[in-house]
Amino acid sequence: MPTIRPWDTAQLRRALEPLDHAGFAQEWLRRNDDYRHDYDMTVRHGGGDLDTLIAMARRWGADFPM
Repeated sequence: MPTIRPWDTAQLRRALEPLDHAGFAQEWLRRNDDYRHDYDMTVRHGGGDLDTLIAMARRWGADFPM
């Protein structure tokens, strides 16, 4: 995952302003150390398999409606 900037930078605040609730929740989640670790382990051991990624997303309450 890319490096995460601190929440309190003016540039980041401007970038987050136009986000809807789902977009903000995603930004919040990807700053969670446990989520980042789970994501890294899932990608490393699951090889990017779609079913594995969906299972990981569900563990974290993420929903990606089509």
